[in-house]
Amino acid sequence: MVSIKKILMSCLILLLISSVYAVSDVKITPSNPKVGDIITITGKANPNEDINCQAWFEISPSIVIQPYFLHKMYNVEIPSTPNAFKVIGENVDRLYINIKMGIWVTKSATANSDGIAVISKSNVPAGTYDMEIGGTIKDPSKPVKLKIIASTTIKADENGNFKYSYKANNIPEGTVVHLNIGGVSRDVLIGGDTPTPPTTVTDNTTTTDKVLDKEPPKIIVLSPSKREFNTDKVDFDIIVEDKSSYSVKIYLNGKEIKYKKEDNHLFGTLYLNPGENELKIEAEDKFNNKNEVILKLIYTYNKISENKEEQSNKNTNEIKEIISEKKTEKNNNQENIVYGTVIKKVGNATLIIEDGTKISKEGEINIEEVPIPNTTISYLITPEDAEFSKPLELRIKIKNKNISVLYYDKSLNSWINVPYTIDEGEVIIKINKGGYYAIKELNLNDDKSSIFDNIRNTFVVFFNIILLIIKMIFGFI
Repeated sequence: MVSIKKILMSCLILLLISSVYAVSDVKITPSNPKVGDIITITGKANPNEDINCQAWFEISPSIVIQPYFLHKMYNVEIPSTPNAFKVIGENVDRLYINIKMGIWVTKSATANSDGIAVISKSNVPAGTYDMEIGGTIKDPSKPVKLKIIASTTIKADENGNFKYSYKANNIPEGTVVHLNIGGVSRDVLIGGDTPTPPTTVTDNTTTTDKVLDKEPPKIIVLSPSKREFNTDKVDFDIIVEDKSSYSVKIYLNGKEIKYKKEDNHLFGTLYLNPGENELKIEAEDKFNNKNEVILKLIYTYNKISENKEEQSNKNTNEIKEIISEKKTEKNNNQENIVYGTVIKKVGNATLIIEDGTKISKEGEINIEEVPIPNTTISYLITPEDAEFSKPLELRIKIKNKNISVLYYDKSLNSWINVPYTIDEGEVIIKINKGGYYAIKELNLNDDKSSIFDNIRNTFVVFFNIILLIIKMIFGFI
């Protein structure tokens, strides 16, 4: 009896496995789809088999106006039932989905303590809808992430062939769509009209053929090369380099100090106060590109102990080695570490580099504005492909609130979406890897007014009333 049960159980498992893995020969065309393309999925299954298809992708909202966020999706095609969709919001207090079903209808959810909110709906009537996903942000210093999951069921014909098509008109450029067709997984990267960046960066020229400098001046601090001193008198030697003419100001504890100059060397003497001192070097060229290095120097009254002096000398030698080899080839085992806080400004962009940031490749961290067609503004962070132990902070002043932020991934040979935040008119991007970054302004149809705009402007007074009316009349919540 036990043997018969085992045989029956084995047969049942085999049947389940054969059913789950019946899907094969899955093909997706075009192989490199772009925004607006019709994506077609074909394959083989058992004759007349129902096949579950699921797609999900993660995006950043295109509009952020603290404390609100909003992402608009127009002409969204909902397939025939059975179907289902789910939206998961991360770093939110509340999440809303507004769907125009003749009139705007809202479904909402409150986030849990981790800032995650979920809204789901099954068997939405087939049709084409305008949709908006919005809500309030939990932590303005962190990006909002929206995970959109959609599923439907398609049926194979009598020969086991199946086909399903979907227009990718609402999936942003640089988004990876994760597909699961009857247990077979595929990833599709949605491309766009942003071209591949140049392999080498060339200087931009004006109509008069004068070279425009798009890089900030370089600052190399040869000395002081350590942070702690037992004397109040410290000499400094600084190198500043740039393609164009520049000016340099040096401050100690907020007061500008004088220096001598020979070629690109600036030198002089610092007189430290007891305790912590701030040395700031500012270099700005005639194109308003600016570099700023901030060093913390500590002067102590007491004579440093022998052990501390020995350790200090060791640290000094290490820092000197790093600085002196900025222009020479470095050993593979030697770490490339940023000395001091560095702030570089190019046009509307500011790049902030934390003290002690380790760079996985040789070279100094730099930022350059580069022209890339079909982008609003683009930058190259070098060294290219270098990884940074502490994220760099790139802040860009921009007026348009409808944007996407892209990074060119060499391994994929394509632009991909990256998260961002907005603070007082500045887009803030955390940079973990060197390369090309671009901002694109999105041309959205703002003539289609939505209930979200009303909620945003009158949130406190009318929110509960709106939800109650929708619940009573439409039964959607």
